[in-house]
Amino acid sequence: MKVRIKSVVKIVSIEELIVIPLSRNGDFVEALNFYEDVPGGRAGRLVVIHDKYGEISDEPVVIAIRGEKAYLEAKNIEEDFDKIRRVIPLEKVVKGNVVPFYVNIQVLKEVDTNSRGVRGFVNYLSKYGNVNFSVLKGIVSLEELV
Repeated sequence: MKVRIKSVVKIVSIEELIVIPLSRNGDFVEALNFYEDVPGGRAGRLVVIHDKYGEISDEPVVIAIRGEKAYLEAKNIEEDFDKIRRVIPLEKVVKGNVVPFYVNIQVLKEVDTNSRGVRGFVNYLSKYGNVNFSVLKGIVSLEELV
């Protein structure tokens, strides 16, 4: 995925979500999140996280975060989803030319299970069981548009 990272972004909300890191470019991490788009939903979406303190592992492990959400312009989202679909099941994905961008993050030990970014992951696991997310290592890359 290619993103245009702005020096100033408009914060639209604060969210808790569960992510699986996929790729790193400096302080920026591309991650997979499952979002409850409808009750019981588990739509896959790609997110970008500003990890200025190196708190997020480079391994595709499940991690919970809270952060301020903005949006970034992105390209090649569908190509990344195609690569991910080859190794884990994804039935519905959030498409478009923008992705959520999380700044001022905190890594959480406990999460609010009412958050849609957490419930979507729980819904995904309830349908597919324990998925081996380690197969996602190195299948996508994050690049900055200039």
